[in-house]
Amino acid sequence: MRLRKVEIHAASARLTRPFTMMDLAYVGDMAVSIYLCHGVLAWHKHIDHDELFLVHEGIIRLESEWGSVTLQPDEMAVVPKGVVHRSSSALPSLVLLISPRFAVDRKNGQRRLVALDGELHKVSLPRVRSQRDPLGWTDVGTIEDFTVAVAAGQGRLAPQPTSSQTLLIALRGRAGLQVDQEWLELGTGELIVIPRDAWMGLTVWEEALVLRVAR
Repeated sequence: MRLRKVEIHAASARLTRPFTMMDLAYVGDMAVSIYLCHGVLAWHKHIDHDELFLVHEGIIRLESEWGSVTLQPDEMAVVPKGVVHRSSSALPSLVLLISPRFAVDRKNGQRRLVALDGELHKVSLPRVRSQRDPLGWTDVGTIEDFTVAVAAGQGRLAPQPTSSQTLLIALRGRAGLQVDQEWLELGTGELIVIPRDAWMGLTVWEEALVLRVAR
């Protein structure tokens, strides 16, 4: 098995115009994209899918009919389908966007033409600390039928089989990754997709912060 790491900052160097975007990886039918937020995007909504916004560099304002939040690096928010929203930034900022790219109508017509009552929530990932001993994953949100979790601090997670494709992003620090018989290191700003049915173990160093997205 040959795993491919993606270095987020190097990939995003090709984004030169405001609100241009490129896909970095795919996990299941989800795309992990990076876009350059600079200026103000027009109000819009997606009736078929949710969107997860995670700031990589800079600071953005995410406005919606459910309220507004300001997101800094390693902070995220999910905008549900049907909710009118827009993003803006006074300075060039890099934002990771996770959303369905394929078969967005797979929910058999469960669209949301009008937003229900709700509130936009911001999650500051550096403030999340696992309550488990030894180190474990802490759920921080959902997007569609995927769960978003983080492992924060130091420790080792013994190899376990993956039940679906799994996205890992090293947001801070370094992490050692074992996938079957392969060993590699994830550094700050690197991401990787682990195939289904692989045995995956993780060693987290230097008070690292690792994000996981999996069904």
